[in-house]
Amino acid sequence: MAEPELRSSGMEKLLALREVEEFLISELALLDNGDFAGWRELFTEEGYYWAPARPGQENPLDEISLFYDDKSIMAVRIERLNQPRDHGRAPLPRTSHMISNIEIGAIDSAAGAINVTARFHMLEYRPEMEQRSFGGLYEYSLVRAEDSYRIAAKKATVINCDGAFFPLAMPF
Repeated sequence: MAEPELRSSGMEKLLALREVEEFLISELALLDNGDFAGWRELFTEEGYYWAPARPGQENPLDEISLFYDDKSIMAVRIERLNQPRDHGRAPLPRTSHMISNIEIGAIDSAAGAINVTARFHMLEYRPEMEQRSFGGLYEYSLVRAEDSYRIAAKKATVINCDGAFFPLAMPF
């Protein structure tokens, strides 16, 4: 009797994996296409984006981070990225985000919540400097929203997060 239940759970994870994969690919396409306002709208009202500044950093509140943006800070960052007179970023960097090894963690079907991890690689090109490459681990807390998801939390741990960087403007 337990076997059909396991299949059901396995099928639930398989369907969730496909939905999540489509969502993550769409999310990263927004970043690569420069649609930062569209990317921000994927977050819940309390949602946040966090990139730790050192391996093993437990939270963004007790020490500095590369990024720790709630929706209001995202709006400020987006306004700066879209500012045509900001010569420090003119033209905007071009990026290519790739993900792989997507894994479904805990699924709370009743709450419509799901935890997901994925490996990422981001290439960034700016004409005035060498192409940069960043890679690491994404950790998402997603919540069901109609026929898709919204991001309650996104953590991007870059493998060399404690290295020296030319200023960062683009989300990983």
